[in-house]
Amino acid sequence: MKGGLISDEGYLFSYHRVKFPSESLKGNLSFSADLWTDGVREIVESLGTERVSAVAISGNGPTMAACDSAGRPLSPALMWNHNFSDPDFKSSSYYLSRINWLRKNDPSLYNKADLFLSCPEIIYTQLTGCSVMTIASEAYIPFIWSDSELEKQGLRKEAFPPLVKMGSVVAPVAENPVLKTSLKPGTPVVACGSDFIVSLIGAGATVPGRICDRAGTSEGINYCATAPTGDRRVRELPHAIEGYTNISAILSSTGALFEWYRSLTGQEKNNYDETMKGVEAIPASQDHPFFFPSMKGQNLWEFSNGLFTGLDPSQGKFELGRAVMEAIGFAVRKGLEIFEELGLPVEELRISGGQAKSRVWNQMKADITGKTMLIPEIEDAELLGCACLASVALGRYKSVEEASEALVKIKHRIAPRKDFYEIYDRKYRRYREACSTVVSFYRNYPPVN
Repeated sequence: MKGGLISDEGYLFSYHRVKFPSESLKGNLSFSADLWTDGVREIVESLGTERVSAVAISGNGPTMAACDSAGRPLSPALMWNHNFSDPDFKSSSYYLSRINWLRKNDPSLYNKADLFLSCPEIIYTQLTGCSVMTIASEAYIPFIWSDSELEKQGLRKEAFPPLVKMGSVVAPVAENPVLKTSLKPGTPVVACGSDFIVSLIGAGATVPGRICDRAGTSEGINYCATAPTGDRRVRELPHAIEGYTNISAILSSTGALFEWYRSLTGQEKNNYDETMKGVEAIPASQDHPFFFPSMKGQNLWEFSNGLFTGLDPSQGKFELGRAVMEAIGFAVRKGLEIFEELGLPVEELRISGGQAKSRVWNQMKADITGKTMLIPEIEDAELLGCACLASVALGRYKSVEEASEALVKIKHRIAPRKDFYEIYDRKYRRYREACSTVVSFYRNYPPVN
């Protein structure tokens, strides 16, 4: 969990990060939703509240939790990245499938819950006593819920809070809130909703043709387009800006893959700069090893049943690291190629997330893709996106687009290097040709369960 104090001019002058315990992230029903409220309390106390004019919070979706009437969780969270599904449940909603899973697997908890809330909405409720569910626009209603959909699915309508648009003031911080912090009563709390949507605003990807490469545990390369394409190779959702479409190439495991590599090679406690310096020292011209994150399909983006090829006794952890990072870079390049095949030109990418902090990683991405990487002043685009929404709610800007254009600042431009691009272009073509062989190997020698 990350929090910051952002000035009226769009600069981050105070920052605090809460790391959740590793055991809370291991699997289904292992994450206590109380960690969110504890995290907010820690962030608020670390940052201070003397100069806070509004509180704006986004969070992961479609995560849900069963709560009491005050927003206190009654059970672990049904997390977005774990499978809570029922094959017989047919709905466009990303959220209701989780509640239906709860209804089938724990009916007593389902019936006991006063409210079903997503991650940031738990915090809103505990700070203000008012419960809502945030949507980017009315176009998102089919992906959240409506009264008619709740009725159709036979779900308890009274337990699902009303929908409000992001950028709305939920309510002021209550005089005696459930979540005790030093925030002043009366401070407005602004609904921001899903961090994915908010990051587009905070990266400035609010103009057609702009791209936000949002990298965390997973990675989404998000293109702001004027209309959907209908192509199944990409995910298409309404954009944060009404009338536009967000077209995404989803790389499901990039950050998780890199963390796996660091753990595998005993570097999980080392500084990231040490790992990056070691990888940078390995020449880009090394022919092997190659790393394939998956042997399941043509795109090879999901980290499952992975494969190293061309290993040599002289190679060590940094050769493996370069192979892993190149595999991620090749997946990014493939995503950009799909955009261009769909008539969506690509010139540059706005980087958001932890990867934005690494010069080595961003230079490698630029060299592999042949595109310029733009590094924002605030790398965690969700934080600035929340500030943009809060600024609109406070009347400082007339629209989200205006706030984003004013507050998003680019501090670095990392251009591709011609000689490195030529090396990676040859490697990439070899890598793509090898994909069919890898898939064939998997089909002939499937893993033993």
